[in-house]
Amino acid sequence: MPIADTSNVLSPPSGTADSLYWFTINETISIVALTMGVLIFIIAYFAGGRDNRNKLIISTILSVIITSFALPLFLKLGRWLGLLESREGTIFILVLILLFLAALSCHIYEIVTVSAREARPPE
Repeated sequence: MPIADTSNVLSPPSGTADSLYWFTINETISIVALTMGVLIFIIAYFAGGRDNRNKLIISTILSVIITSFALPLFLKLGRWLGLLESREGTIFILVLILLFLAALSCHIYEIVTVSAREARPPE
C-alpha cells in the first residue's frame, strides 16, 4: 500500500475531523515567492515605508485581528456550502480568507493615511 504524501496537509488537533489542504507547489516556486515578498518589503521600506511605518504596522495588526475574529464565519460558510468536504473547496475558502485579509489591510491603511493627511494643516 503506498504512503500518502502528507507534506501539504496540516494535522488537526486531536479530537477534530478537520484538515487544511493546500495545492502542491514546487519548493523552488515557494522560495521565489518568499524572496519576492521580502524584496517588496525592502523596496517599500525605502520608497516611503520608513516614513509610514506606524501606519503600516497599525493597519497590518488591525487587519489580522479583524480577520482572526471573522475566520469562524468563513469556516462556517464553507461547511454550510459543503466546500470543506473537498480539497478544492478548502483551498477556495483559504484563498477567500487571504483575499479578505489583503483587501482589509489595504483599505485600513488607506483610511489611516487619508485621515492623517486630512488632519494635517495645509502647508
